[in-house]
Amino acid sequence: MPGFPSCVFRVLPQSTDKPFSYTSGRFIYNEASRLHERYIEFDPDALLRENEKHMAPAHGHATSISKVAEGGFNRVFLVTMQDGFQAIVKTPYSIAGPKLYATASEAATLQYLRSKGIPIPQVYGYSSSKDNPLGIEYIVMEQAPGVNFASSFVDVERQFFNIPFGSTGSIYFKKDIPTELQANLYDANTGHDGHSDVFCIGPTADYMFWHGTRATFDLDRGSSECIHLEYLISIAKKELEWTRRIGKPLELDFPYNGVFPGVKYPETYIDLLDKYLKLVPHLIPKDSTSPFNRPTLRHPDLNPNNIFISPDTGTISCIIDWQHSKIEPRFLAAGYPHAFENPDPGQSVELIEPTLPADYEAMPAEEKVAADEIHRRRLLFYYYRIFNGHLNKPHLESLRDPLLFPRQHLVDRAGRQWNGNTITLKGALLRIIEYWPYLPETEGIACPVEFSESEKDGFQEQEQLWFSLNAVVNHWQDQTGGVNEDGWISNDQYDDCVRKVAELKASLLASAEGDEDDISLLEKGWLFRDREERQ
Repeated sequence: MPGFPSCVFRVLPQSTDKPFSYTSGRFIYNEASRLHERYIEFDPDALLRENEKHMAPAHGHATSISKVAEGGFNRVFLVTMQDGFQAIVKTPYSIAGPKLYATASEAATLQYLRSKGIPIPQVYGYSSSKDNPLGIEYIVMEQAPGVNFASSFVDVERQFFNIPFGSTGSIYFKKDIPTELQANLYDANTGHDGHSDVFCIGPTADYMFWHGTRATFDLDRGSSECIHLEYLISIAKKELEWTRRIGKPLELDFPYNGVFPGVKYPETYIDLLDKYLKLVPHLIPKDSTSPFNRPTLRHPDLNPNNIFISPDTGTISCIIDWQHSKIEPRFLAAGYPHAFENPDPGQSVELIEPTLPADYEAMPAEEKVAADEIHRRRLLFYYYRIFNGHLNKPHLESLRDPLLFPRQHLVDRAGRQWNGNTITLKGALLRIIEYWPYLPETEGIACPVEFSESEKDGFQEQEQLWFSLNAVVNHWQDQTGGVNEDGWISNDQYDDCVRKVAELKASLLASAEGDEDDISLLEKGWLFRDREERQ
């Protein structure tokens, strides 16, 4: 299965004459499938007329349209009106999913957050159904004002953490989803503010719940008053259902197949997911009002590419890309945005302002560059925690929990599709079993999950080998030009990447020194090959 598409939009250098096709990069493997997923055909004149429906008469007729950006899930067009006013039209690919829910939820989330004073693009109109003259789903919205840059993350996140949502799921206009799928927008202790008449919480728009054939499954997607425990259970149950129906025996890709040879069976993964379900009730406090369980909205990808700054005031003017946003228990929503992650994850977290090395001035120029970069990242991490302490104490309290990340890791791994890998989920389970005495309300209760001595014997060494192989694969991806998990590479790097991939494979074949077994493992599991995909 391919990695899930990146949400980062790639801005096109100029308008293109291929409005229906993906032109923002190439794919080293399974390119035909990736391009087919991103092909959207429509009538450009109909798009202009639909835009006029939402924008006129204030701005006159729509006069032109141009494709300006493409991401992992959407294509963005710039529409210019008769008076020069411009708006963007966002159209999802077929893989964006879930149909209706993704567009309906994004439009509602944008409108709701904007009404709360959060800097969000204005929505002029949308269609969450293909039943329109255009024949595709779309959102017409304000062009993001300001300069793309990162600032004031913590203050924006504070506003998210303070909204008293009533359950997990995603935000919708009540008019867009059936009554039986609606849950109250706010918790029972929150007074009426008018928003509850317009908005509700409905099924999660999280891509992982709708990917591929999951869209056809009868799953619990948090559709009605879903509490924290039910949500954690549903994350694994969707993968149990998928693995039982579609999972098949697999051999791992190279180089994993050289260290962990042979066929891997989905029944092993099913057993691990069953163990997760036994542990779930003990991962979080039983009190539904615990801050750890509080339903919390967070931007699905809060990074500098999605934040715009006013060049006049230096403040955040717009936050974009809310597709697939979800409300989930706070212990899952808490964490560091990518730009503020700890560059020293193996070290204890101390609130001591970082300093440059004592011998910094004597360092060679290249070492100074490296020291400057790690110092910059340490400062970002340090100040992110400081500002949370001042502005967003509920988030800091979650970040301080010593078992926050082991629990998050376990839930994340239990929500992954079967691909032959049992190492990471098993490792996450073993760590939670080790921490059992420190989980909430477990005193006097025996851990409901155990592994036999034979299952644990040598596993630590196996897991370290797995991590080492991950590092090798990451190195190969970097070595060939930065290929991502989808096989994506930029247009200008594609030819060079193809050459480097061929050179890498040739060097690995040469190092096999004619050993037919080694050569067979490489050929069958070559990382950059076209492969069957089951979704």
